Amino acid sequence: MAVNTLFTWGPANVDTLLATTLSVFTDKELNDNIFSGIPTWYYLNEKNRVTKSGGASLLVRLMYQKNSTAQFYSGYDILDVTPQEGLTVAQFKWGRAASSITISGQEQDQNSGEAEVADLLKDKVEQSMMSITDLAGRQLYAAANNTKAVANLPLFVDATSTIGDVNSSTNSWWQAQVKASGSFAAQGTSDWRNVYNTLTVQGQKMQAPPDFGVTTQTVFEAYEASLVPQLRFANNKLGDAGFENLKFKNMTLMFDPNVPSGECYFLSSDALKLVVHSKRNFARTPMVKPANQDALTGQIIWMGQLTTNNRRKLAKFTGMTA
Repeated sequence: MAVNTLFTWGPANVDTLLATTLSVFTDKELNDNIFSGIPTWYYLNEKNRVTKSGGASLLVRLMYQKNSTAQFYSGYDILDVTPQEGLTVAQFKWGRAASSITISGQEQDQNSGEAEVADLLKDKVEQSMMSITDLAGRQLYAAANNTKAVANLPLFVDATSTIGDVNSSTNSWWQAQVKASGSFAAQGTSDWRNVYNTLTVQGQKMQAPPDFGVTTQTVFEAYEASLVPQLRFANNKLGDAGFENLKFKNMTLMFDPNVPSGECYFLSSDALKLVVHSKRNFARTPMVKPANQDALTGQIIWMGQLTTNNRRKLAKFTGMTA
């Protein structure tokens, strides 16, 4: 909760005001308000976010092979004690983003009074956080990978790329489901049904279907047009956040303006996580005064990464049209 604090005005106290204002406006309420602008980013933060306190990288334990010694037996049958492999680790590197906030001495003077300076800084903080979120939202669907950034889904959800230092071309168990589709009117529903059911039975959680689908506005509207009014079930929570959404089976379906043309993704919160550093989730740095300027400047910093423990439960459709 924000606390109303009275400040003594003067050069020695401006830093304190700015720092306190930043603390107030980087709380959870503001984050939720900003995240509501980008559907996929909102889903990852609300449904899939986990927090870690640090580490040089993010490690995820994987099982890729059955234990071949499992057997039925009776009496004095010889039990198989062959040493087993089948366990490994995927490694994901942190992604980092920053946006700077600068307030000049002139702006401080012209916005005199505690409330005026606080409101000005609030706008700058919100602008900075929205810019980072927009950057991350666009990077999620970028065509090329950026090793400094959050992972991009076009490469994260495929059957050939190396993800988490594990090569999916040589490890078929690490391949996502990729389906070449076509006209939604002709085959969209049947393609979706087939892949949805395929994803559901990957892993021993047999009833763990994908819970989030995201596509282009064109494909979303084609699906919407195919439904009779009484079947247009929506996710109320996402609707309250300002997102148009429908249901396909038990999966929430939305459209994101950043999704590349012709693509659609089925994702599972069991298999896909957004890991955020506990001390770098839109954290602020101190506001400092440059030696040669009448100004104060600082940064808002975010640090995190997408990870997966089962790429088989992620799917991508290509070539989809209305």
